[in-house]
Amino acid sequence: MSSNRSKRLRKKLYLDEFAVFGFVISLKLNTDSDGALEEFIESLAEFAESRHLLVGGGGINRIELVLGSSLRFGSATDQDRLAIKQWVESREEADIVDIGALIDLHQLTLDD
Repeated sequence: MSSNRSKRLRKKLYLDEFAVFGFVISLKLNTDSDGALEEFIESLAEFAESRHLLVGGGGINRIELVLGSSLRFGSATDQDRLAIKQWVESREEADIVDIGALIDLHQLTLDD
């Protein structure tokens, strides 16, 4: 149990009050053009960075992206989720399949 750990160790392990939250978004691509896809991903990354978020993930026809804060002990917020959702919906290159709730990124596994 993490509650038995010292505050210093909880901070080092990003546990309890130091947990870092982010979210997963699944997108279905509407383009076969490598150029359009590259421009979409670069634009999404730039938009995310403007909100102090980092983006990771990938895929071919359906891409799964994990977004989290670029700040050391920062977390993504519901406002970030909404902003990313609205940004993707304003674009033609992809449709949102699913956008997950905020989750502790250190608990995220590849099976999720």
